[in-house]
Amino acid sequence: MIRYSFSSDIAELDRPLILESIIYKRWLSEVSSKFKVDAIHFASVDFKFNHKQPLFIKLNATAFLPDGKPVHGIVLVRGNAVGVLVVLWCNKKPFLLLVQQPRFPIACTDSLEIPAGILDWSEDYRQVALSELKEEAQIQVDDKELIDLTAFWHGDGVEGFACSCGLLDEKIRLYAVERQVTEEELKKMDHRTQEYTEEKEWIQTIVLPYEQAARRFVDGKNLIALFMYERWLKAKGRSL
Repeated sequence: MIRYSFSSDIAELDRPLILESIIYKRWLSEVSSKFKVDAIHFASVDFKFNHKQPLFIKLNATAFLPDGKPVHGIVLVRGNAVGVLVVLWCNKKPFLLLVQQPRFPIACTDSLEIPAGILDWSEDYRQVALSELKEEAQIQVDDKELIDLTAFWHGDGVEGFACSCGLLDEKIRLYAVERQVTEEELKKMDHRTQEYTEEKEWIQTIVLPYEQAARRFVDGKNLIALFMYERWLKAKGRSL
């Protein structure tokens, strides 16, 4: 039986929302299968703009390995996510369709990233990937166009790569999409803006030559997506 405690900053009415949230229950199920968890203290919670679903849950668990050794228990629970590398082939040359947006935690006003997003309540990776492509990248993609890079590289049993496994529970599943486009279509995709006021997202699409984009990346999911995509190309007998 896990002992629960809550910071005084977390309202009584919010506590059941934390315990019953999809991201927390999913995380707890996974860790309980491999660790012994005695107690969990919830330090803080941030909700989505509708205040019905937790977005980030910070907790500190008293937990042990099966042999009884204690483990570091501070966790930021946020659930899993998807990312999609969009490769546009124009005149036999590869370009990337990216999104540029401010990222306050890394003090960057123009972070260059592949389209990505956290899972919704459905936990359908492919559906979320298609939705993010439509919302962020402003392109309509059919499910059959999605190349599951994670499945290609890891096979079954791995949901995605852990971007910061010392703190975050998040695993990101990566996909790729390839399109043959004309020069005119390429230009139309560049510098389109999307604003989502409630979610405080200010996004602009950016099209760059593949290698030029790669050398500007600091976001880890971008680089891992490139690695997997290039290995997928090699497996198909292709190259950039």
